[in-house]
Amino acid sequence: MTCDRRTVVVLFASVGLLFGGAGCSSGGGTGSGPGGGGAELSYGKVKAVVAGHGAGAACPFGLDLGGALKAAGVERAVAPAGGAEPPVRAEVVPGQEVRPESVQVWCSYTAGATPVEIGVLAAPAEKIAVNLALPYLQRAGRLTVDQLTAVSTDQPSPGEARTTPGAASVGIARRAVTGKGDLALLVSQGTETSDLDRALTGEPLRKVAEALAAQLHV
Repeated sequence: MTCDRRTVVVLFASVGLLFGGAGCSSGGGTGSGPGGGGAELSYGKVKAVVAGHGAGAACPFGLDLGGALKAAGVERAVAPAGGAEPPVRAEVVPGQEVRPESVQVWCSYTAGATPVEIGVLAAPAEKIAVNLALPYLQRAGRLTVDQLTAVSTDQPSPGEARTTPGAASVGIARRAVTGKGDLALLVSQGTETSDLDRALTGEPLRKVAEALAAQLHV
C-alpha cells in the first residue's frame, strides 16, 4: 500500500517534520558502498525511469529481493504479490505548496509466506525522501509519535541503513544522488501485517535494506 497522503498534512503540522532537515545536504557523488552501489543516480534519472514505467512492468532499478534476502542470510522463495493491487506501482507525484514534486515506486512480493514491500522515494530537495513516507512508516513500523519524530530527525546518512525503533519492522536506507535531491529505500512486511515474521525484522531486515539500496541503478 502506498503512502496515505490524506494523513501526511496532519503529521507534518503536528510535529513539524517535513522540512525540519531540509537544509542538510544529502550528499553527492556515487561512492562504492551502499551509498552509491557503484552506479550514479540523480533525481532526473530516477524520475525518467518512473515516468516511463509501463503497467505490468517489473520492479525497476534492478531490484532483486531474492538476492538481498540471501545476502542477509534469509533463504526464501520470492514471487510478485497477488491481490487486488498490481505488484508494482510507480508514479510521479506533482508538487504542492508545502511539498515538492517526488517520485514513488512500491513493489510488493511474497518471501515464502511473508509479504514484503519495497518503496523507493526520491525528490529534488535535500533530506526529504524519508519524510514523504512518514504515514507509511508510522503504520508499517508501529511507531509512536515520539518514535516517528526520531525517525524523521535522525535519519541514516546516504550509504547507511537502519531499522525503525520498537518492532524494528521497517528497514530504511538512503542513497547518495548527484546534484540536488534525496533518495530513500524502505523495506517492510507492509502495513496490513498483524503478526510479524521476526526473521524479517531487526538486523536481517537492515541488511536487506542495505543490499537493496546497493542494487539501485538506472
